[in-house]
This record gives sequence, C-alpha cells and structure tokens, in this order.
Amino acid sequence: MKMKTFLLVLLSVVLFSCSNVQQQKQAYRPADNALLMATLYNYYAAEYQALCYQAYNVAKERVTELRKEFPKKKNMAVVLDIDETVLNNSPYQALTIEKNSHFPSCWDAWVDQAAARPVPGAISFLKYADSLGFQIFYVTNRSDKLKAVTLKNLQRFGFPQADSLHLYLKTTTGNKEPRRQMISKKYDIVLLAGDNIGDFYEASAKYPQRNQKVKALQKKFGTKYIVLPNAMYGSWPAGLGLYSKHPPIDSLLKVMTKGDF
Repeated sequence: MKMKTFLLVLLSVVLFSCSNVQQQKQAYRPADNALLMATLYNYYAAEYQALCYQAYNVAKERVTELRKEFPKKKNMAVVLDIDETVLNNSPYQALTIEKNSHFPSCWDAWVDQAAARPVPGAISFLKYADSLGFQIFYVTNRSDKLKAVTLKNLQRFGFPQADSLHLYLKTTTGNKEPRRQMISKKYDIVLLAGDNIGDFYEASAKYPQRNQKVKALQKKFGTKYIVLPNAMYGSWPAGLGLYSKHPPIDSLLKVMTKGDF
C-alpha cells in the first residue's frame, strides 16, 4: 500500500509539472492499446519480474565464471544501459497514456524526480559484480542535461560505481558504439546488459537485418549479452516502419499469418 501511495503522489507531481500538455477526452488512443498492455506488463506482471531475475541470475553466473578464469585480472568491465535495464520507467509510460501524449513530452519532468525504481535483480547483481572487482559503466541515451538527476536516481537506490566517471550519456548520436569503444581503450568489456540490440553492438535499423545478426550472434546471448524485457519502446518498431504515417500493419500481419518467419 505504501508503494502504491508513493506512485500516486509521484505521478500527481509529474502531471502537475506537465500541465501545459493539452488534455484529451480519451484516456488513451486506440493505437495505444499495445503500449497500454506493455506498460502494465512492465509494472505489474510477475512474468516480467521473473524474466528480469532470470537475466541477472545468468549475469551473476557469468561474472563468477570470469573471475574464476581470470582471478587477477583488474580491467574487466560490465557495461549496462540504464532505462528499462537498471531503472524501470513504466510509470512515465503510464503518464503518456493518461495524457494522450508521447515521448519526449514530460520526460525531463519525470527524470527530474529521480524516482525510477530499480529493475528486479539489477542492484543485487551489480553489487556482486562490484565485490568481485569488475568495473561498472552505465551507458545511456539520456541527454547530458539530465546527468545530475540520473546520478541522483542511481545513488538513491545504492547502485555501485554510480559516479561521473562511470556514466556515459548521449553525445551527438544515439549510437552507443563510440562510447563503448572509449571504454574499451582501458577496459576489457566482458559483459553487456540492455533492453535494445543497440546496447550490445552497432545494429542495423531495419528488419530483417536486425534478426539475421541476432541469429548469427546467438551464442553470445546469455554469455556476453544479457537482454532485459521491454515491449514498451525501442528500435524494433522503427525497423518495422511502425512510426511512419502509414505503418504497414496489414502486410506485417499477412507475413505472420502465413508463418513466414
């Protein structure tokens, strides 16, 4: 009950700060039904929590194995995304549905609260990796102006190594590969965690190329790449053309019903 009260108060604060967003009669648009289900899933579903724990349990096994294999190696690094990887922003998505808006509306106001809660299993894994001597880097596409409040949010919940040296924010591009390469100059990146393919390597923006590369790299998932669940947003909808003025829904469904994977 305390958690529910906290979220209600939090959302009311964000709603007030976003009062300039035009109100609509409907709580959400018909096209947002998918977002509604995904948002509810990422907040309420036991299955979502189970997947997160599963991902971080695998990650814990991997760093344990790596430390046993390289007991004296000091430059091993774990690189993680932030949003929907270590911090859960489903309350923000709920806000956009209620306000009939979309990102980036009210995003800065939400982040300013520094109240996004940890993804299940994230803190436990990272504290364990920290205890084994791994360097931890947070690589996010949040803008540089949100640096202070992002650190405040991470530090509030006790994320290890949450400081300016271990936080890489968006520069001129959302492509994270240049930032990973910067880290690689001094550290051996042995594990990456994220909710989007771009959190692991420079990926094609298009389907089916994205899927083809995943298949080619399938042995790395669960060994070097740890994927967290997030159907609320990401690069995959754009790869399918779902953000265009005339999304190819009919053709996409036709492929599915034919079983053409």
